[in-house]
Amino acid sequence: MGFLTMSTPPVLAKATGTCSGYQPECIGESQRILFYIALALCALGTAGKAVSLRAFLLEQLGENAISPSIWSLQRYALILFKAAAVLGFSYISPWSLWFGVPAICYTVAAFIFLSGSCTYKYVKPEGSPITTLFRVFAASISKLFYRLPTDALQLYNISDPGIQCLPHTNGLRCLDKAAIILPDQTLEQQLRNTWRLCSVAEVEATKFVIRKFPLCMTYILGGVLTSLSYTYFLEQAKTMNNKVGNLRIPLAVFLWFQFEAREQFQKIYHIFVNWGWGSEAKPSAPRVGVAVSIILGVLCTITAAKVESRRLAMVKIYSLAGETEEKIPMTVFWLLPQYLLLGAADGMFGKSLEDYYNRHFEPESTSYMISAVNLMHGLGCISSILIVYVVSKVSQLGNKVSWFQDTLNKSRVDKYYWTLSWLLAIAFVLFVVISLWYAYRRSKEEAQTVYVERTVAYVRGELIYGTTITMGNRRSNNIIAMLPSFG
Repeated sequence: MGFLTMSTPPVLAKATGTCSGYQPECIGESQRILFYIALALCALGTAGKAVSLRAFLLEQLGENAISPSIWSLQRYALILFKAAAVLGFSYISPWSLWFGVPAICYTVAAFIFLSGSCTYKYVKPEGSPITTLFRVFAASISKLFYRLPTDALQLYNISDPGIQCLPHTNGLRCLDKAAIILPDQTLEQQLRNTWRLCSVAEVEATKFVIRKFPLCMTYILGGVLTSLSYTYFLEQAKTMNNKVGNLRIPLAVFLWFQFEAREQFQKIYHIFVNWGWGSEAKPSAPRVGVAVSIILGVLCTITAAKVESRRLAMVKIYSLAGETEEKIPMTVFWLLPQYLLLGAADGMFGKSLEDYYNRHFEPESTSYMISAVNLMHGLGCISSILIVYVVSKVSQLGNKVSWFQDTLNKSRVDKYYWTLSWLLAIAFVLFVVISLWYAYRRSKEEAQTVYVERTVAYVRGELIYGTTITMGNRRSNNIIAMLPSFG
């Protein structure tokens, strides 16, 4: 934020020899460099906070980090500061103050955070689940020319005293090669290199992640939808009447409404899952939540298209299509429904995915999968630029006028919203089909899954290793070995 402040014309006008006005000719090369560096640093800091804050709170506060009091305090603090920012910054015009005040706040926050560094708990890193994925890939590639055994029990799996279930599925058999035990080396020798031998459990975890990748691709359009609130929705608001009597309504208020809708619909999802569903239906709740979020996204874009069509009709009636700063006699609160629907879609989407990964992944892997979903969401925000470019080129086919012109009043953004509605509808169909396919494959693989229960017992002074093999509904017992006891 400091670099952003320095990139404004008045701050470095004397040092760079440029004018101090907020005009394009007053921005020098050094200010452009500072601006782009600041954007990169802001993105890096936002990403670091998103992936580290929750883990840091869990390390420092333990189970108290997820207590209702902590998160309620954080929520009310966010509401207070957001309301202060919305009301305060709306009456500040210089960009140097827009960037300078947050820079001062970040400096104070960083000082407070660093002042407590001597009291923080330091937890030794325990490794990343992502490393397991790369280990499985590396081990399977290194054994690319080895033949898989016909019996899955011949693959390596961790053998602990007691009983342990080791499920194995038949899909993506190429990754099973990572668990092949080579005949020309002892098991102890192979275990020394974890990049050449992986257990069946690690292979199955990698399979699960790969199978979910096509499902994650349907999340990209969610990022495209979210980007509308910071782009075309705000551009619409700038051309509309934002006054109620003599009171000017800050446009950032609509972002606050979007934030509140997201928070409230996360609560609605929680109530929906815990009170409205039985225990047998709860595993399907996250998929239903994601489907509902896509439907809300479709309703959001349809509403936005209808409002934009009405706005363009007002532009035509009052002849405001030219270069003019005059506001359209249409209240800005027409945009409120689309902001609320967008916040509702974001809230339902985020909470459903968090619930889904909490149910199907280990706790240490959940944060990584949520970060992967955020990556897909961010790619959607970035790809919105590409979608606009493609839609613009397609709309010009047949010597037609592009939907996107130099001003919003000349453009046909309503048609772009309708295009997004159709894309989201297609994404909904793909999501439902892929979800049903996964459910079918899961039930089919569970029927063919091999479960191995290994037991160790003493019988008449002899150590007996036994196994119980379950495949589907069939179970057979077998004594693997009988060794004398040396105790």
